[in-house]
Amino acid sequence: MVDAVAQPANGKRHRGTATGRRTPTNQSPLNPRFRRLWATFAVSSFGDGFIYGAVPLLAVVVDPRPLAVSAVVAANSLPWLFLALHAGALSDRFERGRVMAIANVARGFVLSLMALLVGLHEMDLLTLLVFVLANGSLRAIYYSASQAAVPELIAASDFNRANGVLFGTEAATENMAGPVFGSIVFSVARAVPFLADAVAMVTSGFSLFGLRTNRPKPETDRGKLSDGLRQLFHDRNLRILVSLIAILAGLQGLVSGVLVLVATRDWGVHASAYGAFLATQGAGNVLGGLLANRVAKRLGTVWTLLGSAMVSGVGYLVMAASHSWAIAGGAFAVVGFAVGCGGVVAISLRQRLTPDRLMGRVGSAWRGIVWGAAPCGALAAGGLAILGGLRLPLLLAGVAQCVVAILLTRPVTRRLGAVDSQPKHPALDDGSGAV
Repeated sequence: MVDAVAQPANGKRHRGTATGRRTPTNQSPLNPRFRRLWATFAVSSFGDGFIYGAVPLLAVVVDPRPLAVSAVVAANSLPWLFLALHAGALSDRFERGRVMAIANVARGFVLSLMALLVGLHEMDLLTLLVFVLANGSLRAIYYSASQAAVPELIAASDFNRANGVLFGTEAATENMAGPVFGSIVFSVARAVPFLADAVAMVTSGFSLFGLRTNRPKPETDRGKLSDGLRQLFHDRNLRILVSLIAILAGLQGLVSGVLVLVATRDWGVHASAYGAFLATQGAGNVLGGLLANRVAKRLGTVWTLLGSAMVSGVGYLVMAASHSWAIAGGAFAVVGFAVGCGGVVAISLRQRLTPDRLMGRVGSAWRGIVWGAAPCGALAAGGLAILGGLRLPLLLAGVAQCVVAILLTRPVTRRLGAVDSQPKHPALDDGSGAV
């Protein structure tokens, strides 16, 4: 690809691309700055894994009704509906390393207070919802900045590889190892998982102060909050992609909203082993994230996305029909693998289609829609479980996901099928949606 020479406002010239994305000086995704980002990401994800297993168990202790439990699960993702655009603006207008650092240090303070209240047996449903919302809000800011920072640290040709490393790390820590330890420790001392997460947040936060990322250009400060949302929907390729992923996320929320109840009541999973059950999906996530680049090269980006949707839908159907934790756990691992492959490919594709100046705002608008769909599904799961039993949300999620994959095959292949053969830095600033 032919580089374009940009002339920034300060008069110094630097080499860039047609999208304004600066080419990293070190083309390896394992350069020192990326390694620092990865290390801090691993620490914070491991800490989050402790409460990933502990929060649903705490919700069952506080109020075991299905609607109450699903509300707590939904509260973790709900901030994306309200803060997505603001979180993206922060990561575009300020140095992303500093934004990540401050957000995680603040999360450490929130989690410390949460651990104190749990230890004093002063936690009720309303207080739990408030703390989960506060932690989720700061987490939204951290994630917006971290994903927006990736493209400035590595070359576009390595997006799948680097995102696979991060996704696999998150799965191994937050979705696998963390919940196992978190649920075991919760059964012994309920406050400890939250304290452990607080320590992890403070540790990673202070380390992130040493990560130097690019300072935003002056014109970025004048950008609007809605610019990312406008780019996401004005570009036809991004619009189709986010629609597919948002639907799948909402259906995944149907499952997560009642999962702890189905696992502990119908599949015979003991509370102390719930984290181990969650780890089956985490194991699939790890493998899927690490192999996503290979799968995408063999099948292509589009068929990896559609195949992941179909496979995970079948996995939900197996879980809905299961009466054994072993069968359900095996199916959950397959779901995790499919989500890992599809998630990495979708994130990388979004980064390839997004100009650098809008990376944070487009990413946050994306997560506002996608992660915002998950709590809607989780809340719906509580009502469906009351009407038709705990397995109904899983059954509906499986059927709907397979149907969606089939119905969207033609528009997805027609619009996104040519992306793999196009240049890595398509000129999208005109908003035309052409690739």
